[in-house]
Amino acid sequence: MKRIVKWLVAGAGIALASYGSYAAVTWLRYGHPRRARGDAHDALLDELMRDHDVCERHEVAVAAPPAVTLAAAKEMKLDDSRIIRAIFRARELILRGASATGTSRGFVEDMQAIGWGVLAEVPGRELVMGGVTRPWEANPVFRALPPEQFMAFAEPDHVKIAFTLRVDPTPDGGSIFRTETRAVATDAGARKKFRLYWSLLSPGILLIRRAMLPPLAAAAERAWRVEGDDLLAGDAGATLTHAITIDAPPKDVWPWLVQMGGQRAGWYSWDLLDNGGKRSADRIIPALQHLELGDVLPARPTGAEGFKVLRIIPERALVLESLTPSWKGTWAFVLEPMGPDQTRLVTRYRAAYPPSARMALLVPVLTTVHAFMEKKQLRTIKHHAEHRHMN
Repeated sequence: MKRIVKWLVAGAGIALASYGSYAAVTWLRYGHPRRARGDAHDALLDELMRDHDVCERHEVAVAAPPAVTLAAAKEMKLDDSRIIRAIFRARELILRGASATGTSRGFVEDMQAIGWGVLAEVPGRELVMGGVTRPWEANPVFRALPPEQFMAFAEPDHVKIAFTLRVDPTPDGGSIFRTETRAVATDAGARKKFRLYWSLLSPGILLIRRAMLPPLAAAAERAWRVEGDDLLAGDAGATLTHAITIDAPPKDVWPWLVQMGGQRAGWYSWDLLDNGGKRSADRIIPALQHLELGDVLPARPTGAEGFKVLRIIPERALVLESLTPSWKGTWAFVLEPMGPDQTRLVTRYRAAYPPSARMALLVPVLTTVHAFMEKKQLRTIKHHAEHRHMN
């Protein structure tokens, strides 16, 4: 027992020392925000607040188009996260503020309800919100202003804050979600108060930003509907989506999908792991270019277990069903034309299974392995299809 107490005391001491070091560094860095580099630079936010005392940026890759991702960001509900609820509660206790009440209606609506306003918007790409407040107060009041008044605002004893919800497209057809928060005090008195507030309480603010990213990515990927999503009854317990852009039209990609399978052309992935060491085909095999509903693509070089064909839309979609007793799953390969000589190949695996301790442990392992194999598969299909198209 004494040993446990000793370790707890030591852990608390380390945590306190770490927090003190962070607060000291944040205090010293105040007024010297790091400038954005490359794609992280936000020209729209620069127009609204070029000069600022603090700045924080966070981002996450999302396997969904920009418009879908931004819509999910606008609708996210922070109070669904236990971590975020705990941080809000801790702030209330530290500053002796009132507890928040009411049910979340979505992030943007919630922010507008407490006083934030929209400063600028690029439909489908970016939303900038802002407000003026005294964040060090127990129950801060946020005041929205029109863009011109916000930029010119200089009333003493206040802080101007602006933040973004922004999405940028990626070459594979997905997106990068970015959020950036900037704040500037309006006078020396406010700067002194805000510097102390930021040094002591910014860890919680930053943790909120980080905690919201994984659920947002998952929500956007669930919201992105592709061919075959309707074939799995009920909600999927696991969904894994990948995409890649191929510099070839769908007609040059489709033949590689039709001939997939163990005991066929292979899966174009790590052959040592999923094809018994036999190399996947690097050419189109005419004898394997005919698929019908109900056909089974063997999963391995030997054995009957595999994937049954559920839907075929030539040069558009191939949807397979996992033949396994442990869960029900669909595996879709969808071709989306992106111009005369470009295609986005989207893959989505969805699985439905009864909850159990075994599946709770097994699913993260299986999804990690599947993602590792599938990313290699997409790269190989891209290489073969582009080579065939060029020749």
